[in-house]
Amino acid sequence: MSTLKVKFLMGPSDCNDENIPSYSENFLKELSDALGISVICAEMDEIVHEALPVFFIASGGAEEGFKASYYLTDEPYVLLTTPSYNSLAAAMEIMGFLQEHNLKGEILHGSISRIASRLKVLLQVSDAKKSLAKKRIGCFGEAGGLIASDVDPKRLKDAIGTTMIQYQLSELIDEYKKGGYIKNQYTEELIKKGFNREETEKALNVYGALKRLIEKHDLDAVTVKCFDLLDTIYTTGCLALAILNAEKIPAACEGDQKSLLSMTILQAITGESGFMANPCYIDPDTNEVTFAHCTIPIDIPDQYALTTHFESGIGVAITSDLEKQKMTIFKCDDSLYRYYADTADLVETMHHSDLCRSQMRLKVEGGIDYFLMEPISNHHIICKGDWKEAIDEFFA
Repeated sequence: MSTLKVKFLMGPSDCNDENIPSYSENFLKELSDALGISVICAEMDEIVHEALPVFFIASGGAEEGFKASYYLTDEPYVLLTTPSYNSLAAAMEIMGFLQEHNLKGEILHGSISRIASRLKVLLQVSDAKKSLAKKRIGCFGEAGGLIASDVDPKRLKDAIGTTMIQYQLSELIDEYKKGGYIKNQYTEELIKKGFNREETEKALNVYGALKRLIEKHDLDAVTVKCFDLLDTIYTTGCLALAILNAEKIPAACEGDQKSLLSMTILQAITGESGFMANPCYIDPDTNEVTFAHCTIPIDIPDQYALTTHFESGIGVAITSDLEKQKMTIFKCDDSLYRYYADTADLVETMHHSDLCRSQMRLKVEGGIDYFLMEPISNHHIICKGDWKEAIDEFFA
């Protein structure tokens, strides 16, 4: 987004200062500079197409103008205010009106930097919701042994508009047998790692097959029942999923539909790749959780190497290292009423022989009770950075 269009509202000119328009123009210029995008005034026929409709309450007396136009857009109603000309007073009156009608709204008020910070979060969330309503996500094979990781496609469609489609794993296997993949920076990088060339080529052919099926079915994200690949094509999906996630195509392991949904939502909100991993060990005394899995988006680690898949000892998997930093842990279910999000400090990455290949120990800010008392099944999604505020806003 390079431009945010807002609806300018002020009271009757005979009751207000003639300097309000020029003052408002300067206010929006300062906000544009802080936000990093241009904020301009527009008519309602343009505002209704914005992912986040914003009403700029420039002065007292703007209430009637809001009442005459608000119904053309959906909630939440974002009221942008200034510190002058009774802007805040008018916005509070509008909020009272919204509350009487059980409608959600929010006043943006305070310093330019504070308003810009909050507006960035609201824009992230509104853009994510708009994009998710158009997404198609595909599942190749059913979850199988994961007894709490299915998604009800109808419930998901009703909640956010996302379409989930089930495909037979055999379609992926048949496509894999055709062989081939398009070379790119990631495939070349993986080959240069010098791991067993034959096994690497087999793993990359899974990537090629998935890319072709994604294009064929017009999919935005996928999950694969990858354990069934072990005894059918004698390789794993680890590299394929690592590349797809780095390409910002959410891709989950083990046919896990809830994790696929969570990865898709997280990527829509943050733009970051998500690492789907098992909690392997929890230390209640330190609030630390060890996570591990055999694939990780290859744009996440600072360094990585190739090895075999943990449980089977075949195929190609990824072991990785990251510097200490802030991370976010996330998971949701298909109702979108239940979710978990918390920030964590990456304590270390490890290379233990008794765990899946990419391993990280995180100190969770909110504690570990959730994991032991009410987890949303097993796998959780981890990404770089602190995104808790934006995630909480998405589910508000």
